[in-house]
Amino acid sequence: MLLALRMFTDCYCTQFRRSANALTSVYDEALRPIGLKITQFSLLRALERLKAATYTEIAAEAALDKTTISRNLKVLINAGWVTVSADEDARYKVAQLSADGKKMLRRAEPHWEVAQKKVENEVQRFMKGPANKRLLEALESLQRTGSAL
Repeated sequence: MLLALRMFTDCYCTQFRRSANALTSVYDEALRPIGLKITQFSLLRALERLKAATYTEIAAEAALDKTTISRNLKVLINAGWVTVSADEDARYKVAQLSADGKKMLRRAEPHWEVAQKKVENEVQRFMKGPANKRLLEALESLQRTGSAL
């Protein structure tokens, strides 16, 4: 009944924040059986794309601040999914997926796909053509708008 108590707002930012929270819940629930959160899965995927990267590069790829990246990478390092160079200066530490991290990512992908399909099916009701391509284009356009500031 919490939804019934929420007041409508025409503010796009508020609506996107509410949607982002709901989406996080959808993905977290899908990944729960293997003990991952969407934030962790996203970082594992970012590292797979980057191969090896500094914390600054990972932060840029994930669109998160370096403090958040450091905190979240620590969890992945402790789990054995990410390895990091021994440099004392965090700005120059290089992180990469370990063999176990790659295995976890492969294990997680089917669970992620369940959430992805659930979101696509919901959005498809409002779009003509494939939801996945059009939704990604719209979201990327919004990201470019925010990045240009």
